[in-house]
Amino acid sequence: MKDEIDDQHFDVAVVGGGAAGCACAVMLARKGKRVLVLEGGARVLTKLAATGNGRCNASNADMSPSHYNAPEFVAPALASFGVDDTRGFFASLGVALRETEGRIYPYGNNSGCVVNALVAALGDCEVRVSARVTAIERRGDIWSASASVDGKTRVYSAKRAVFACGSNATSGTDSLSLMSALGVGVTERVPAIAPLPTNVFKGASGVRAYAEGTLYADGAPVAKKRGEALMRDDAVSGMLAMELSSAYARALRKGARAFELKLDFAPDFTDEEMARIFAASPVREARVAPIGFVPRALGEKLAALAGISGGAKTADRIDALCAAMRPTVKISGTPSVKQAQVVCGGLALDDFCPTTMMSRLHNGLYAIGEALDVDGDCGGYNLQWAWSSAAACARSIAEER
Repeated sequence: MKDEIDDQHFDVAVVGGGAAGCACAVMLARKGKRVLVLEGGARVLTKLAATGNGRCNASNADMSPSHYNAPEFVAPALASFGVDDTRGFFASLGVALRETEGRIYPYGNNSGCVVNALVAALGDCEVRVSARVTAIERRGDIWSASASVDGKTRVYSAKRAVFACGSNATSGTDSLSLMSALGVGVTERVPAIAPLPTNVFKGASGVRAYAEGTLYADGAPVAKKRGEALMRDDAVSGMLAMELSSAYARALRKGARAFELKLDFAPDFTDEEMARIFAASPVREARVAPIGFVPRALGEKLAALAGISGGAKTADRIDALCAAMRPTVKISGTPSVKQAQVVCGGLALDDFCPTTMMSRLHNGLYAIGEALDVDGDCGGYNLQWAWSSAAACARSIAEER
């Protein structure tokens, strides 16, 4: 079947209807550009709708490049479009933001506020959904994108092409082969912002507890965080694990192979203070004593790991319980990419300009957002990168003569 050539010619074709792609399209349309957005799924912004547990953690008040795997690359874009610019951009869309413990969310605490506003703003663009792009090519001074639409191949043309396909994390699709076919480098990809795999807490699945966690890679500490840990049969999840998992993914990519997680379920107490609380508890059985610090199912699991099966609260057993409250567990395996919020890895940064997001290999070809080998810590950093890289790209295209 012959390709069907779309007779419309656009200034910019954005491949990918995620956060970065849609923001870039809106920004370009506001600068007077005729923009086409091609999205392979049935609708745009599906991942954005789920981010932040449906709350959309849009940014973070502490927007330092040090929160990213490639601080030198992200610094120019963050400097030119930072947190205040994000607030201004969404205010111009009619979306109010608010800060909660440093994290910035829609005022309504619902991702639908952001999704609906962006979708409305895309009314100034041409949007094609269920249009899975199968090839991006340069034909003279024009870029073309071939897309599968209703079983047919349609070819769309534009002066500039922006690759914004993101990654295959959660519900995403791996589309980086579209860029590698053009000679663009692709780095190793590891799931990040994901549960940390371990079966140590099997039997205590669903239990939540406050803890401090220190991640070790080949014996060296690489990250420390405090927060809620969620026990699962095959992993440690919750905010604590999510905040540590980026360091895990980055260390894994650098060649580290042995990982341990030291958990402290009483980080504000010394062993002596904890022992006095255990001794004062009216609970007589040693393995139940930790209920003053953690839920019973987790306390009994910690006691079992320490070899305490029962018996009275003797001094020896209390000392053993104090040690059990600060266990070190092995982390093994790679988190499932479908359980990850982002992927550590992507298009090689050496192939792109950090101030414009344009390819160093092909004039008029850009990449933004998670498609690039940029990943931020948990807490709004990846969405801020989506907005900042989109703005850098849009500004560069608008300023071209």
